[in-house]
Amino acid sequence: MTRILPVLGLLLLLAGACTRQPTNRTAQTDSVLDAYWTLLSLEGQDVQRPQDTRTAFIRFEEGKTRVHGFTGCNRFFGRYELNGENLALSGLGSSRMACPDMDQENQLMDILSRVDSYRISGEVLTLYANGTAVATFMAGTEESIDNDAEQGGIIKY
Repeated sequence: MTRILPVLGLLLLLAGACTRQPTNRTAQTDSVLDAYWTLLSLEGQDVQRPQDTRTAFIRFEEGKTRVHGFTGCNRFFGRYELNGENLALSGLGSSRMACPDMDQENQLMDILSRVDSYRISGEVLTLYANGTAVATFMAGTEESIDNDAEQGGIIKY
């Protein structure tokens, strides 16, 4: 019996290790900070990713009050201020590459300038303007964004 207990303990430990979920696929987050938030929808409409573009995302850098991201065509940057669930973005700017369809990019930049609060539910970030949900994002990591850093999709500050 004394030989069986250590073997059972080892088997239980191994079984637990086999059922763990990979942690690098998405961010385990309860904060808006330092995740790569992938754009899902704008003003209730699913985001259509135009052909030959990369995934739009936003990232709020912890401790630096800087925000940056990618619209699907151009990089953007600015500052953020957090106070509880209140969120304000300011000083927003972007690169100026010509894109086949600028509508979604213009809509995203307009929405970001109006954001005044946010909520996180699970791995979904919702941005609000005047109490209305205006954009939703899914938490991720740098590796989960399909942008190629060498092509300028991910900005490192």
